[in-house]
Amino acid sequence: MIQPSVSLNEQIKKLLEENLEYSKEILKLNKKIYKYIFWKKVFDWIKTIIIVISIVWSIVFLPPMLKNFFDSYQELIRPFIGSQKIENINDLQKILTPTQIQEILKTIKQ
Repeated sequence: MIQPSVSLNEQIKKLLEENLEYSKEILKLNKKIYKYIFWKKVFDWIKTIIIVISIVWSIVFLPPMLKNFFDSYQELIRPFIGSQKIENINDLQKILTPTQIQEILKTIKQ
């Protein structure tokens, strides 16, 4: 059997040590990457929860607020439309003439 030379063994040992150092460095980087991914997922969930809460809040609280606004707006245009009830903006366009709309806009600007 042929005995490998000492220099060859030393080279292999040196290469293995270098490989071990690189592997340790890669492990450190992987740990950082895993931490980044973990926190990214956490903040993505937080962001999603905030968006869902905002949408639910809008669905629950926005209609009453808009109703109050629309009621106030209806009081403003009541002299022009009489006692008719307006359910949406399309009804208003059917009832009012363009000159009446201009008068309302002038009143709002003042």
